[in-house]
Amino acid sequence: MRDDTLDADLLRRALDTDVPGDDVTERIMGAALQQAEDFGLRRFTIDEVARRVRLSRVTIYRYFPKKDQLLDALLMRELNRFLTKVEAVIAKQPTPEAKLVEGLAFALTFLRGHRLLNRLLRTEPELILPHLTTGAGTLIAAARAWLAGHIRAEIAANRVSLPGEDIDSAAELLVRTVISLVITPDTVLPVDSPEGRQRLADLYLTPVVRSLRPSS
Repeated sequence: MRDDTLDADLLRRALDTDVPGDDVTERIMGAALQQAEDFGLRRFTIDEVARRVRLSRVTIYRYFPKKDQLLDALLMRELNRFLTKVEAVIAKQPTPEAKLVEGLAFALTFLRGHRLLNRLLRTEPELILPHLTTGAGTLIAAARAWLAGHIRAEIAANRVSLPGEDIDSAAELLVRTVISLVITPDTVLPVDSPEGRQRLADLYLTPVVRSLRPSS
């Protein structure tokens, strides 16, 4: 997979990605995801995808002329799926506290349970870890900008009061927390149960957000 896939506009490109609508493309993408989940990326081949989806290699190349194009499309689709769902979760919440708690809970549950991401972290860490650690600057910047946009929306609606110079810092702190809990899943923090997440929220998250409520 090309390194330039993870550029500064990654999340915006993912949000703007059109989810495949035709049956053949959807079948190819589904088979590609299963192939990557089962065998990783180093052993990923168009031949195996063709076998899974019961199409010829020629047909698949008609839709995706290069293997990298199929892998890039798969990455964009999975990011689109994550971002669309987390946006929907956040939009449903009535308060800033609930948006933070439920959004964070969904992000951790989705990412810590994502089969392909976990497969790569477990068996091909050299392919994914640089993008999440020493080379994560552009990814963090993209996620920070996306989250900062949500914070600014809460400020504009007079539901949160936070100095402008602190918005990006607050957003980045949350982004780095999620990345850490994804790439290092072993933790004493009870993030994998609803009860545990609620306790963490009650102790650490909700009080912070409430402290940022505008003065009456």
